[in-house]
Amino acid sequence: MAELSLGSGSTSYTNQYAPALLYPISRQLQREKIGIKASSALPFSGREVWNGYEFSWLSASGKPVIGMIQFEVPATSPMLIESKSVKLYLGSFSGTFFDSETDVLARLEADLSAVAQAPVGVAIIPFEGSLVGSVDPAVQCLDRLDIEMTAFSYEPGQLAKIGDNKVEQTLYTDLFRSLCPITGQPDYARVLVGYAGHEMDKKRLLQYLLSYREHEEFAEQVSERIFLDIMQHCAPEKLVVAAEFTRRGGVDINSHRWVGFEDWPYRRNYRQ
Repeated sequence: MAELSLGSGSTSYTNQYAPALLYPISRQLQREKIGIKASSALPFSGREVWNGYEFSWLSASGKPVIGMIQFEVPATSPMLIESKSVKLYLGSFSGTFFDSETDVLARLEADLSAVAQAPVGVAIIPFEGSLVGSVDPAVQCLDRLDIEMTAFSYEPGQLAKIGDNKVEQTLYTDLFRSLCPITGQPDYARVLVGYAGHEMDKKRLLQYLLSYREHEEFAEQVSERIFLDIMQHCAPEKLVVAAEFTRRGGVDINSHRWVGFEDWPYRRNYRQ
């Protein structure tokens, strides 16, 4: 079991799988405070259902995978799991390669069950759903493209056009992650690119967006950097970039930048 300073001091974050971060706390010690004796049967049935909205890992090819994690801890487990340690533990998957989702699930179930000292059921729920707030009904998700990522180092030079064919389309990814420059904590987002002009290379656009994974940048600034990079390397006639971040500390930030479009109508998406 890792040492954990609960609610005090600085916190170290790792993106390499670290099950030792999980921190168990005796249920019975807490139940004694409300009059439930160890020798008595529990006066209730129950469970805890945890939802993690920012769970991510790397596939064998290095492509990030992201989904919502949900797990259930039975109220009869001898140990509860401290929430800060869960956040740190789940974050440790983000830079770790796994052969398959099955492997990830097996690690999660084994680790959480060991700490709770009872069977913990785990599910990974993919982020799939309709896109709202788009300027073009022909919206395309980039996340199923077959790409390889050999490194996560911000690289705008990956952006490129394809031939002379002109299109107007909206593209998006839910795999985007950058880092807060103050705390080092991960910031997850849906990033949308709506444009008119020479067709962009979709695989290279996705690789470019995923290159932000270890890049430190304020959420408000991410959309501006992406906007300027696309204008420089692809020169579209119209462009909108929307970086719609998931909540952290109960707050989400949605940063929109555009030229050529009249506006970008924001409506909360299903991850927020």
